[in-house]
Amino acid sequence: MAGTRITIDLDDVALQATLSKLAASIADPSPALAEIGEHLLKTTRARFGRGEKAAPDGTPWARNTETTIARKGRDNPLYKSGMLQGQMRWQLADGGRAVEVGSNRIYAAVQQFGQPKGASGTTKRGGPIPWGDIPPRPFLGVSADDREAIADILSDYLSKAAL
Repeated sequence: MAGTRITIDLDDVALQATLSKLAASIADPSPALAEIGEHLLKTTRARFGRGEKAAPDGTPWARNTETTIARKGRDNPLYKSGMLQGQMRWQLADGGRAVEVGSNRIYAAVQQFGQPKGASGTTKRGGPIPWGDIPPRPFLGVSADDREAIADILSDYLSKAAL
């Protein structure tokens, strides 16, 4: 049957309407992205809670140094007043086609990626800023559980759009 071509024309109004709804939901994913942003905000904040204190991949955060513990009175990485955890936000980006989760706190990037002693200059007295190495303690990111939740959110969003 070389060269034989079969064409089937499907004139199904309901199917075409469903496909149009799906196309519209894909063109504007912002409702699903908003739900994803809320989910990621919740799980990111949970990383600061008692017992977890770990990166999205499950790696425990580095302990505070003995000097930091002495200054803070406890070994509780990334937590002093709750400001970093409390200032976490999500926002739509790229015209509503992406979602970003993070913090506007200046020190958030230092905590996420770490910083070597003296990387931010010196004090008026010539002391290094920071005064010691700060190890990375990743709190932003997507865990395996987050990936599953995101897939579920997107699946539900598309399923509802097809109705």
